[in-house]
Amino acid sequence: MIKRMIILIIMGLTLSSCQLFTEAIKDNMYRVERARERKELSKKDGPSAIVVDEYKEDVERVIQDIMKRPINKKVEFGETTLLIPENTRINSKHGNIVDEKTGYGIAVIFYIEDYCTEVFYRKKIEENKYIMLFYNHRDKSLDTVAQKIIKANGFTKTCK
Repeated sequence: MIKRMIILIIMGLTLSSCQLFTEAIKDNMYRVERARERKELSKKDGPSAIVVDEYKEDVERVIQDIMKRPINKKVEFGETTLLIPENTRINSKHGNIVDEKTGYGIAVIFYIEDYCTEVFYRKKIEENKYIMLFYNHRDKSLDTVAQKIIKANGFTKTCK
C-alpha cells in the first residue's frame, strides 16, 4: 500500500515538472527567433544597418546624401503610390528605404496596419487600412528625410 502511494507521488511530481521543460523549450525557441529577426534587420539593406559597426559610417554618409535628394520617385506600396527620395527603393521585406547606389538601408520604415494610431504619421489608403511611417525623430538627419516624405505624401498624425 505504501509502495503504491510512493509511486503515485513520484508520478505526480514527474508529470508536474513537465511544465517547466515545456516553458524552457518555448523560451529558447522565442530567443532563437528574436536573434534571427535581429540578424535579418541588421543586414546591409535592413533598417538597423546603422547599428552594425562595419556599416555605421557608410550608412551615416548615405543618410546625409539622401537628405539632399528631391522626393520625386514614385513607388507602389500596398495599394497606393508613394513619393520617396530619388535613387532609393523600398525594401520589400522590411518596408524601409534603401539607397540604390550603395545598397544601404536607413531606418525610415513604411508599414501597413488595419488600425489608426495618433502616435505615428499615417496615410489612409482605404477603410480601416493605413500606411504608417516609422522613424527615429530624435535623429535629426532621419527626421529631415522623413519630414520631406511626410510633406510629399500627405501623411498626418490624426485619424480623421
